[in-house]
Amino acid sequence: MKMKAQLSLAAVIMAGLLASGCSQMSAQQVTEPAPAPTPDKVVLDCSKCAPAPVVKPRPIVKPRPIVRPQPRPRPPMVVHPRPQPQPRPPVVVVPPVKVPPVKAKGTYRGKIKIDQGVMKQYQQ
Repeated sequence: MKMKAQLSLAAVIMAGLLASGCSQMSAQQVTEPAPAPTPDKVVLDCSKCAPAPVVKPRPIVKPRPIVRPQPRPRPPMVVHPRPQPQPRPPVVVVPPVKVPPVKAKGTYRGKIKIDQGVMKQYQQ
């Protein structure tokens, strides 16, 4: 809707400028007085006139031929065959390994050897 309003506004402004310009141009025109009437027959005495200058014709210049550059020979195009894509090895689906949940913290390092001297302290 905005576009139509802008377009119509511009059209109205242009019409107004055109009308005002035309009215100014018609106001500036001034009527000139009529020229004096000329006699019907005018007699010229050519004995007093200077002889007409002799005009030498210009020499005709032929246009130069258009010299076009000679095309340079191009080496022949060598088309290399595209290498065939290597077949991919088949995808082996490995079933996931079931790991039982571990309640201990840390990593298992094997059996712990307990010193007998230390055990006697706890037994007393």
